[in-house]
Amino acid sequence: MSHHDENVIAAVGDAEVDPIEKQAVIERRAKSRVRGLNHHAYYCTDAEKTRHFYEDILEMRMTIALRIPEEVFTGKEAPYCHFFFEMGDGSSIAFFDYPDFFDGKPPFEVSTVYHHHIAVNVDSDESIEYFREKLENEGYPSTFVDHGAFHSLYLRDPNGMNLELCYSPPATEEFFLRAERVAQDELRKWAATRA
Repeated sequence: MSHHDENVIAAVGDAEVDPIEKQAVIERRAKSRVRGLNHHAYYCTDAEKTRHFYEDILEMRMTIALRIPEEVFTGKEAPYCHFFFEMGDGSSIAFFDYPDFFDGKPPFEVSTVYHHHIAVNVDSDESIEYFREKLENEGYPSTFVDHGAFHSLYLRDPNGMNLELCYSPPATEEFFLRAERVAQDELRKWAATRA
């Protein structure tokens, strides 16, 4: 566990989470008008390479591939393909193969996960290891990090996008409930260091 993660756990503490507090979170979530992630879309450099990575390696089924003849906001003729890979909760990671719009520019020029990354849940530590081996066999390096409350595998997709595969053990939900108790105070403390 990193120094960062130890600080997070220290701030959150280990006080028990009351069942009433858990129920309040469930009720709050049920009232939210924002229901969840539908899809998160990115530009890709190679549709087939991207399909192979998400469908064959990460086993996310491609559910939609739309060949679109024109730019949707201007109506200008500029064909592209918009395709989606489904996750277990029904949400998707989607991509645009849009050569006229991006003109061969690399889509992701960020260098670290601190610039941008997307994190997706997997069902177990065994799945993290399973995907780590598949990725390694396909030539995709990855880094495992034990954050204490959850475990992550960091990697880059064929487009250079930073991706994190996360497994949250059952105790993680209680960790996040405790973290919520101090979230506002922790952010205020951080903001004070930036003033």
